[in-house]
Amino acid sequence: MARLRSMLLILCAVLTLRAAEPIRVGLDDWTTLNPLLVARDTDVQVLDLLFDRLVTLDDHGQFIPELLQGWEIRRGGREVLLHLRPGLTWQDGSPIEAEDLVFTWRMLRLPQVRAIADTVPGVRSLDRLEAVGPLTVRIDLAEPRGTLMSDLYNFIPVPRRHYLMGSSPESAPVNFAPVGSGPYRVVGQATKTEVRLERWGGYHGPHPGAWPAFELKSITALKQVREALVAGDLQLCPVGSLSHYLVRHGAILGGVLRAYAAPQAAFNAFFLNCDPKRSLLGDVRLRQALAELVPWEQLSRGRQFFGTRLATSFWPPEGWAYDPTPRPLPRLSRARALLDAAGWRMGADGLRHDAAGRTLDLVAYEQQEAGLHSVTHLLVARAAKVGMRIEIRPVSFDELGRKSAAHVGDFWSYGWTTGLDPNDDSPLFTKDGLHSGANVSAYLNPEVDRLFDAGQHTVDPEARKRIYRRIADILWRDRPVIPLTYNVTRYIASPGLRGVAFNPLGQPFGYWPGMRGWTLAP
Repeated sequence: MARLRSMLLILCAVLTLRAAEPIRVGLDDWTTLNPLLVARDTDVQVLDLLFDRLVTLDDHGQFIPELLQGWEIRRGGREVLLHLRPGLTWQDGSPIEAEDLVFTWRMLRLPQVRAIADTVPGVRSLDRLEAVGPLTVRIDLAEPRGTLMSDLYNFIPVPRRHYLMGSSPESAPVNFAPVGSGPYRVVGQATKTEVRLERWGGYHGPHPGAWPAFELKSITALKQVREALVAGDLQLCPVGSLSHYLVRHGAILGGVLRAYAAPQAAFNAFFLNCDPKRSLLGDVRLRQALAELVPWEQLSRGRQFFGTRLATSFWPPEGWAYDPTPRPLPRLSRARALLDAAGWRMGADGLRHDAAGRTLDLVAYEQQEAGLHSVTHLLVARAAKVGMRIEIRPVSFDELGRKSAAHVGDFWSYGWTTGLDPNDDSPLFTKDGLHSGANVSAYLNPEVDRLFDAGQHTVDPEARKRIYRRIADILWRDRPVIPLTYNVTRYIASPGLRGVAFNPLGQPFGYWPGMRGWTLAP
């Protein structure tokens, strides 16, 4: 009996120690912990534990209240009343009030904020917000909005006492010392590469955290990831397709790690410089010719192993605006015909020249980690066959973003995650996005501007779908962006991690329970 009691005491001690361990997650770097300045998916992944949204998604993709107790739609959709839950507080102990929502909306509209992050066009374009009670906000709209629920989903309020954005929002101390509303809060010093979160005892919202703590850190080197996962220093980390395949089939660490994957509403792409004053690609025929050089044969070879999906529309299959209509595959012969029609003739040096004597030279920027077998390098080889010369300049991810935002170069290679609603992506292609800096391609088309505006204010779902599919057709023709392959979210995780699932966009966050429901098995 004494021996059994001793064994039970030891077991209890082990379980208690286990319960005190944080769930450790490896991520790419994030840029901020400030909801006003979100620029990357990894920003949202961390913020999803720190802040509650007005509404969130359930595990079936339906909108459910979070900070809100409910809402009322009046005057045919031109007035919306938002009712906050009573008794909620910010992590500094102050009450969450209607004035905080109005304040957040005003901050998101500031030019200096939009210049850093313009990822919530629906929120900041709401016509008017007014606090009509301590816990009630009235939204006045000139027209009904088909994007209303998505706008509320993207609305992450912040406390007005801490988040006043001055002339340099990127240097605000609150960016890495957040005062949130969610079930977890930052402990110690947070940085762009590491943050520890612990469950906050003052949380009274509807979606608490199941585990006491999280540690999020930047770790992407494959060898480090494997070692950390096996040693228990990580419980989950995103990985590339080959590592995921080998783990899934037991070729490496079979039985030790688990492989997770889900189609993601995202794609890898080339964003093209449409400004004729800065790039030869200001000529739509050259952009169309470049699209005909996409190395689709090489991209499609890995489909049987890695689930590669060639992109045929701006909106991926996970979004409701996706158009499954087949598109013609790229052809070198069409690229040659387009270049001929644009007046670029092949010279004795094997390169094309125009009537002014200019050589068809382009500069492409991509991440340094892309390597010599990247899609951009494959494109360079195909371009040489039609007399086009492309210089690749590898830069850091941050520098890549700066180059594209400043329209430096002819095109840039990086990925894009589409929003929950197609209108979330409007800043990429509209005049409004050009003013804010989000339209990196400097693409202008009045018809696209008109259609995005119509889509925002159209309530009928089928009519909205037709509008965004029409936009996708125009983008496919004008080529401000060349989507290459739709992404698949791939993770490897320790077998003790429980609750991993994905939202409709293929992300393990941004819904309830999401990461808040994760636990570690004893």
